[in-house]
Amino acid sequence: MVFAKWIIAVGGLVFLLLGAMHFRMTVADMKNPRKFAPAKDGLLEELQSTRMRFRKDLKSFWDSYIGFHFSHSIGVIFYACIVLYFALIRPDILSDYIIRVGIVVFGAAYVLLARWFWFIIPFLGALIGVSVIAIGMAMLYP
Repeated sequence: MVFAKWIIAVGGLVFLLLGAMHFRMTVADMKNPRKFAPAKDGLLEELQSTRMRFRKDLKSFWDSYIGFHFSHSIGVIFYACIVLYFALIRPDILSDYIIRVGIVVFGAAYVLLARWFWFIIPFLGALIGVSVIAIGMAMLYP
């Protein structure tokens, strides 16, 4: 049981690292857009000078885009913290089968999103993280 908790925690740390790296790149892009900026010349200026059609109160499409990246980072970090908390502080909660399955399914959703919409680093990171979590969960309670 103790070994399984640490395996789950390692998977949670992978997600924490991914979320923290994403957050850091988003902060950097607020001052000097490079990481998440479009590759096409002139498009960044277009995004900064237009807004979404249905929201007249937004400053720019770029601001919305950066806000999305922040909320995404926070979501991944929150997921990682929940996994770490359950694994290291409250492993008794993991005796609930629904909680264990929910944690793995939520992590698997990040794998699918990364595969369909993002790029190789978040895909491999999420795949490794959720695989390690799933292995630890399987070891906890047969």
